[in-house]
Amino acid sequence: MKKILVFGGTTEGRLTAQFLAENQIASDVCVATEYGEEVLAESEFVHVKTGRLSEPAMKEVLAKEDYSAVIDATHPFATEVSKNIMHCMKENSVEMPLYRFERKTDGADSFCTFFYSAEECAERLKSTDGTILLTTGSKDLPVFCQTEELKKRLVVRVLPAVESVRLCHEVGLEGRQIIAMQGPFSQKMNETQIEDFHVSVLVTKESGKTGGEDTKIAACRKKGIKCFIIRKPAEQPGCDAPENYKTVNSIRQLADALEADFALKLKTTCRLSIILAGIGMGSPENETVEVHNALLNADYAFGASRMLESVTTGAKKFPYYMAKDIVPVLSQIEAEESGAYNAVVLFSGDTGFYSGAANLYAELKVSGFGDVRILPGIPSLSYLAAKFNLSWQNARIISTHGVAKECWLESLRGAVCSGALVFFITSGAEDVQSIARELILLKKNDPKISDYIVQLGYQLSYADEKLYSLSLEGCLEITQKGLYSGFLVPSKKER
Repeated sequence: MKKILVFGGTTEGRLTAQFLAENQIASDVCVATEYGEEVLAESEFVHVKTGRLSEPAMKEVLAKEDYSAVIDATHPFATEVSKNIMHCMKENSVEMPLYRFERKTDGADSFCTFFYSAEECAERLKSTDGTILLTTGSKDLPVFCQTEELKKRLVVRVLPAVESVRLCHEVGLEGRQIIAMQGPFSQKMNETQIEDFHVSVLVTKESGKTGGEDTKIAACRKKGIKCFIIRKPAEQPGCDAPENYKTVNSIRQLADALEADFALKLKTTCRLSIILAGIGMGSPENETVEVHNALLNADYAFGASRMLESVTTGAKKFPYYMAKDIVPVLSQIEAEESGAYNAVVLFSGDTGFYSGAANLYAELKVSGFGDVRILPGIPSLSYLAAKFNLSWQNARIISTHGVAKECWLESLRGAVCSGALVFFITSGAEDVQSIARELILLKKNDPKISDYIVQLGYQLSYADEKLYSLSLEGCLEITQKGLYSGFLVPSKKER
């Protein structure tokens, strides 16, 4: 196959060049700015052409080289560039295929306000109050800086490119109003900037997950501020579209199209990194830094609904915690995507303490997933021991959660008959009562057994957390629904 011409400078453009190079297909990648060139690595199969191309310049490029196909991976808002590419190929009767990337967009929250142009959005912003975080790039800055009143309320986030910063200064923005950083940004980073600049309105474009739209919306929802979204221009190729024009929304779809049009067999490698993460009892404050960072970098997150709601992540969420549900989804991702992706599966407490992590790890390995890591969390055992200033290295551990009564009761009897410190986890208040009743009965039948005090924890790490020091009889009064765990502490009197 001959060389392919790629119009890019976007994430899709970079991934396309990488995919073609992996299949030993040469490409010329046209980018508008030097910054676009910086994020693309030249190689034996990738050559980068820098500079904005007019339609005559595009015609010259097409005439100069013998290409097999053209791929339009420009930004979804770069409509003029896409129109020029189509018109250029149509007018010159270029018969090679043209593939246009369309970004997937997730449904935005109902609190978002949509606009069909930057001008319409700027007009609406005049009736708002407070600081505006503008994340639409440098191209539309003149639209939002037409009035001094609006301009002085702006904080703009642009690429760390000389041209972008120059455009900021040209419209009269001051240094304190400029954030020059490369995205996409995590939900946490968006939240931090919203807090630091006291933002009341965030403005973005309908640029899909690739452009970080999802994490911006999530941050606005979390911080309770307005989110204004400028809609993506409708794809209307019309009569300008060349005959062999196709749209794709992933590298996988591009590979399928190239295989069909050129009778090729291409490899599309999905590098999926999977982390099994313990998140402690559930409060974000009890996540380890390692787990927190894994969630910020995740593309996909799995776990019980309660866990997914408690964590900060811009990942696509799946409310699954069983291997039979998780493995098929991960297999589908590997089959349909190309590139590097991170998946995190959440487990309450610690991954090595009455956790489903061990079973899932084994299933993932059997299913052929190679890059699987486990990150530990803080178990309720350690957390509750610290709350009551207890050393637990000699404690006996029992669980009534999902365990047949005859099994845990035997362990409980053996532990208390030896006067041991016992830690227990339960399914709820009923289990607390059941443990207390069994111990009361056991002590009645054998007076030599130590008296026990129950150090009980309710909803550990949550806002409604409660700690109790109770007698066995006091445990019979526990009725509030929720999560309980506790220590059975033997009294210090002589047995």
